[in-house]
Amino acid sequence: MSTDLTTFAPTVTDTASYHPTGNLLVALPEIDDQGCLRSLNVVSHTHRGVIEARGNLLTPVLQIGDRAPKLELAWGRENAWIPQGFADTVDGHVQVRFIPSLGQRYGNDAGFCAQLTYRNTTNSPQNVRLGWQGQWEEVAIRQFRPTTISVEFSAVDDAWMGTRCLTALAPTPIMAIAWRGGPGLTQRAGNDHGWDLDKAATVAPGETLQAEVFIGVGTEMDGASACALHLRRVGADTLRASANEWLAQRSLVTGQDGVDQRLNLNLFFNYFYAQATTIDSAQPVMLTSRSPRYYVSGALWSRDAFMWSFPAILLTDATRAREVLVETIGAAGQDIAHHALYITGGRLYPGFELDELVAPIIALGRYIAHTQDDTVLHEPAIANLRKWVPHELELWRGDNGLYATFLLPTDDPTTHPYVTTNNALAAVALDLLAQWGGPGHLAERAADVRHHLHQRCRTPQGWAWAVDDAGTHQWREEPPLSLRTLAYWGACDEDDSAFQATLRWLITDYDHHYDGAFPGAGAPHFPAPSGFDLANRLVTGNTDLGEPLAQFSTAPLDNGIGCESWDPDTGVVHTGAGMASMAGFLAWTAWAAHQGHRHWQDPLRRS
Repeated sequence: MSTDLTTFAPTVTDTASYHPTGNLLVALPEIDDQGCLRSLNVVSHTHRGVIEARGNLLTPVLQIGDRAPKLELAWGRENAWIPQGFADTVDGHVQVRFIPSLGQRYGNDAGFCAQLTYRNTTNSPQNVRLGWQGQWEEVAIRQFRPTTISVEFSAVDDAWMGTRCLTALAPTPIMAIAWRGGPGLTQRAGNDHGWDLDKAATVAPGETLQAEVFIGVGTEMDGASACALHLRRVGADTLRASANEWLAQRSLVTGQDGVDQRLNLNLFFNYFYAQATTIDSAQPVMLTSRSPRYYVSGALWSRDAFMWSFPAILLTDATRAREVLVETIGAAGQDIAHHALYITGGRLYPGFELDELVAPIIALGRYIAHTQDDTVLHEPAIANLRKWVPHELELWRGDNGLYATFLLPTDDPTTHPYVTTNNALAAVALDLLAQWGGPGHLAERAADVRHHLHQRCRTPQGWAWAVDDAGTHQWREEPPLSLRTLAYWGACDEDDSAFQATLRWLITDYDHHYDGAFPGAGAPHFPAPSGFDLANRLVTGNTDLGEPLAQFSTAPLDNGIGCESWDPDTGVVHTGAGMASMAGFLAWTAWAAHQGHRHWQDPLRRS
């Protein structure tokens, strides 16, 4: 395979601490250690991707007497999702909290509340100025990489709504952000692209002073301002209680120290960053990530969405899982097997991948097993998919009885198109289609695929990664669709001698196995231990490299969030920061490890 035809993952250079949060409408991916919000984004149906606002969008302001102490905050989270930073200084105790709008009654609005609290822990009164200020510097649209667009900012101090609102015009409105101060704050214009809210008071020993700002986001001024006003009416305490109630109801509990916080952080990052509700059409969409830290943010991969993200979304909220499953399959249509798509459908990066073709079928199977709701099969988009997939499969069937692929699971070209684990997935999909009333020959075809896998891909030395038309074996591994999972997908038994030989080879002789404090398998695409390999070991119960749950709960990763790969010695992100689908993959496989889920047909329940 020529390297000039590949798109390898770039190495992450920004390993700073960030504390992301958000909801399905607005994401806050870059809250830094000082409590500054560096970007926020929405997903746009019109623009077929992510619209991102960048700048020092929100910065806490603290002045005590004539001093402005620099905030060095230690961070934690409420219910694994609401970030809060704390600092104890000689002047008092400071807390910063970002509260996304969540919940059934007062939730899922396109906004959030930022809260800054000072408590006087000294023995004398303190003259304190407390508030927030910000600057909106640029706008970018993302499908993979960001495209910065030229905009004209329009600033309005809206007396009717009581907000200051900035709208980016290019030439029609692209995005609007409105700021509404909380109780007692004075709101000033700042400069043309900014805002400033603060309050001043003398704070007695033991007393507190608080500054809240409510931020609404929309496609234009009135929507953003009305959202900010609404959130102010609801109030910070109610927003926080509503968000915590929503999160607590959906958290997973293993009872294992260190596991639950990490598991739920990844569960919620997947839920709010690997899917979204579009800001302009309220349409559910799936995407690999909406974080600007991910190197191909703002696009849809069928495999990433349905194999890695969807089971975690299903564990979090089955009702939403059905909505986004049906909508995404309908939007993707007959392009669903191509490498990457725009979030609203259409090919962004062409190239057939067999795993992407069968991934939505397997997601449907998991949804039905989890909910017992087979009425989803009658949705028009699902009915069309069930009819179309068997025909598309046959276009890629070789004379050897196996199905070919054009691109590998790492999205790079292949010289050996009949990939073993791809065909194991195809057999699962054929079985499911047969169970749902497909043509009778589909079950026979599934058995035939497994037969040919044993005939052509199994050797005394182990399972080959793939074969070509001449029957030549290829010996390699790709963790996104690992040979480790052959027994999980029913291609062989766990005690199969060739499978056991393969597991040994993956540690002893595989070129991209990496030893260290945080070991694992990578690939040419990401030459370091990968989240994929850890997820595979979690779901299969493999302990050859130690207890995978312990590695999941202790590795630094990307600020505790799953990433594509990491340094084997430090465990710090190497490639694929902000990868929401990976967060989902690790979350549901960690839960699977806790439950003893070892085969794709085993139930994956919340309890």
